[in-house]
Amino acid sequence: MLLLIAVLLLLHRLLQGAARDGIYTLQTASRLRLLGWWLLLGSLAAEVVQANAKAALIATLAESKDFSAGSWLGMWTPPYLALLTALGILTFARITRAGTAMREDLQGVV
Repeated sequence: MLLLIAVLLLLHRLLQGAARDGIYTLQTASRLRLLGWWLLLGSLAAEVVQANAKAALIATLAESKDFSAGSWLGMWTPPYLALLTALGILTFARITRAGTAMREDLQGVV
């Protein structure tokens, strides 16, 4: 839930800045990159914490099960959708940064 709230706040800040300054600015590209990295690392961290909590709960409730690396790995599933979304945002940030450089070159020519 904390990851979702943080992503929504970063997205809101990104959209406000893009509406105010424009899409092809270095600030918008850096905000996109920040959003992508936050989503990538945050989703991995959230999944690790959730897998640890599940494994610890099962070890506490079941007497025959202990909390080990094997039980943790059994509970962990990579968040594929969040990872692919984050990588897409990071790619779009690179495209925006390249568009910013092309826009600056075009303004220098004209």
